[in-house]
Amino acid sequence: MRLHVVYRSHGGENSKGRPPWYSKRVGLESFCRAVAAVRSQRPAADVEVVFLNDGPIPADRAELMRAWGDPVGIVGGSNRRSYLAALALPRRRSWAADDVLLLAEDDYLWRPEALVALVDAVTDPAHAGADYFAPYGEAVEDTGAPVRWSPVVSTTSTFAARVGALREDERLLVLCALSGGDFDYASCLTLQGRRRFALRELVEHHAPPEGTAAWRSALRRGYLFGMRAAVDLRSLRRPSRRRVLLGAAPALATHMELGWIAPGPWEEIATAAD
Repeated sequence: MRLHVVYRSHGGENSKGRPPWYSKRVGLESFCRAVAAVRSQRPAADVEVVFLNDGPIPADRAELMRAWGDPVGIVGGSNRRSYLAALALPRRRSWAADDVLLLAEDDYLWRPEALVALVDAVTDPAHAGADYFAPYGEAVEDTGAPVRWSPVVSTTSTFAARVGALREDERLLVLCALSGGDFDYASCLTLQGRRRFALRELVEHHAPPEGTAAWRSALRRGYLFGMRAAVDLRSLRRPSRRRVLLGAAPALATHMELGWIAPGPWEEIATAAD
């Protein structure tokens, strides 16, 4: 098995609330520590790291990326387009079906043992029936016990998947990404054969920006109705095609956004990574 990691990064920032120990540099350094650990402790995993950079990256982070992997520049312009570019890599690069892909976002903080635990999970015969894995899993307290993996309903756009399953699901994941809103949640539900959109959500959407022309609003409503109805139809999967998503508890990584930080000693990890 080979582990391919696609680390999606952007040079800018957004207005999300962040903890005081947050920085994209700290997140990147914590990720590199996790790569170092898995390469030394699980050399059979043959880890490949691709840094998918949407636009220019600050020099200090770019230098670190060159030292730890293969920086690839794209012009996406949005999180959604960067995500779609990452989804296409297994097909475009002809990665083997029994390989594993980890998609990582640049505003996450990683435990040093995160990738070691992920490799152990995907190679564990007990998890042979699972195709998707969530390092940012259940919000349970960190008691110091070993990481356990159990089914979860959803995760974010930071997740791992067996390449064979991901290539089979690529069109479905693209469809979910184009359905508007929280496409990561829609993806997780649809993969598991769960309906994402209730009837009300098919016809009621977030209001477009003030001043949008009426005809543009009508087109948008029609587009979203069609895409979301298609997502709901795709959730009617045969039982044999319904995917199992396992989440780590305690979380092996955390989103560095206030309100979404997993339980764990993240400030200590951030300080050690800095």
